[in-house]
Amino acid sequence: MSSLFGLLIPWMTRDAIDGLFAPDGSERLARAVSWMLLFAALHGSFRYLSRRGLLVTARKVELALRRDVFAHVIRLPLSFFRATPTGDVMSRMTNDVSAVWLFLGPGVLTLVGTVISYLLALTFMLRISPLLTMVSLVLAPAVILLSREYGRRFHRLYRKVQEALAAMNATLQENISGIRLVKAYGLEEKEETRFAANCDGYYRQNVSVSKNSAVFHGAIGFLAGSGTALVLLLGGWLVIRGRLTLGGFVAFNAYLAMLSFPTMALGWVINLVQRGGSAMGRINEFMRLPVEPSLMKAQSSQAPEASLEDTPAPECAKEDAKEGRPALEFRDLSFAYGDGGRGGDVLRGITFSVNPGEVVGLVGQTGSGKSTLLSLVLRLGPVPAGAVFLEGRDVNSIPLAELRRSVSLVAQDPFLFSDTVLANICFGLPSGDAESARRAAGHARILAEIDEMPEGFRTVIGERGISLSGGQKQRATIARALCASPRVLLLDDALSSVDVETEREIFREILSLRGERTILFSTHRLASLSHCDRILVLSGGAIVEEGTHDELLSLRGTYFDLYSRQMLSMELEESS
Repeated sequence: MSSLFGLLIPWMTRDAIDGLFAPDGSERLARAVSWMLLFAALHGSFRYLSRRGLLVTARKVELALRRDVFAHVIRLPLSFFRATPTGDVMSRMTNDVSAVWLFLGPGVLTLVGTVISYLLALTFMLRISPLLTMVSLVLAPAVILLSREYGRRFHRLYRKVQEALAAMNATLQENISGIRLVKAYGLEEKEETRFAANCDGYYRQNVSVSKNSAVFHGAIGFLAGSGTALVLLLGGWLVIRGRLTLGGFVAFNAYLAMLSFPTMALGWVINLVQRGGSAMGRINEFMRLPVEPSLMKAQSSQAPEASLEDTPAPECAKEDAKEGRPALEFRDLSFAYGDGGRGGDVLRGITFSVNPGEVVGLVGQTGSGKSTLLSLVLRLGPVPAGAVFLEGRDVNSIPLAELRRSVSLVAQDPFLFSDTVLANICFGLPSGDAESARRAAGHARILAEIDEMPEGFRTVIGERGISLSGGQKQRATIARALCASPRVLLLDDALSSVDVETEREIFREILSLRGERTILFSTHRLASLSHCDRILVLSGGAIVEEGTHDELLSLRGTYFDLYSRQMLSMELEESS
């Protein structure tokens, strides 16, 4: 409607000019001007409505798309994040989604308006002079072919631009996140050079796009100008010969002028279409990834490989849960990383059980499989069916949300959000509970330090908890796990950054909770294991020894060797 009323204005101009030579010229002029004012008002009104409707709708689509992409990406397996740079993910969720909006909003608005304007304008132009219309369309095939070739080339070039932008963002994100390491090693100049190289690559790709765009717009401008010159030459001759009225000639040129912007905007629209298509393609690469599969593969001698999808709980498993089976049970669990990981089995034939309220320690050399074993309890990788049980239920039969509410893992690398201390400790709760947070912080031996902070539990600790020491970060993550009140607590070398005395205090606090929850933890400080109900020694992915601290020392085997070397090392440090 906006295009129709806008194109009616030149038509009334034709009537007004031709009417000047008629006896009732003044009356026809006044009538034409009145219609022109009405059409201008209607044109403006519908133009407002069309832009408001299309652009706002495009923004709604952008909002929904951004939410959908985030909701999908955050549910992808850990293997995806190990293989995909953070900067690439951020680039697709910000720049690529914005490129989709530019196509759906301004792009679609201009494209639809251009098509409608061309169809309506050609209709009016044919009524004025079919011959002039044919002449004005002589160069149209050249414009179409040029636009098609430009579109293909631009799609390839802009894909490279997006990839260069992702690489630049990845370098930027790594340096900001790892700023302490960069400064500690004095690598500012080296990282500046690396980032400059990324920027240079991004610059070159954009310059290539700009050069191609300049050639296209220049060619389109030349063709449009040539077409206008032909129309002026032939149209002027037709007016002189009396085969075309002056008003018709003016209106025809007005239509050509009104189509000049859509013609010149054709390159911009093609640009937006190709950018949007390329961006949506990159987004769809993420969206096509299923949320469960992983690069890891699991195998068990008892059952075929299983995925991360929830499977119905067997009736026997439900009965086992009712009969008070072990809190945790592993039955001949074998596990191997697939492509991109370590070769061979990481875990081999792991079989043991943990009773409710029991405290079991895991020890072994680096790479023996302790962290992998703990992660499989939470199904952070595909677990073989019939290999891992929580309270008598196969973990594959437990919905992930329920499983991860029942089990809390404190990883060796502590992660804190750029938020308040309270929000970080209560992360596993639906809402902040100050009392629960204080209680958990007390058990983790960090309460006194939090109270000394400027705003206590309301203190913002910065990105990744940058304002805290390594030991404080670990204790805060332990408090977060305890605050969630899990039935099973998994500690993966979670006390490596605290001093020995603090570790003993925290361990005593954790042991005091043994009646409320089952605890399974790994550590490299073997002295802390003396109060465990049981200790499992892993070597090469298999359990080689099992027993209490004293029993394992009396065996004089692997545990004895590890303990003796550690005690000797501590004595040497103290003496020096």
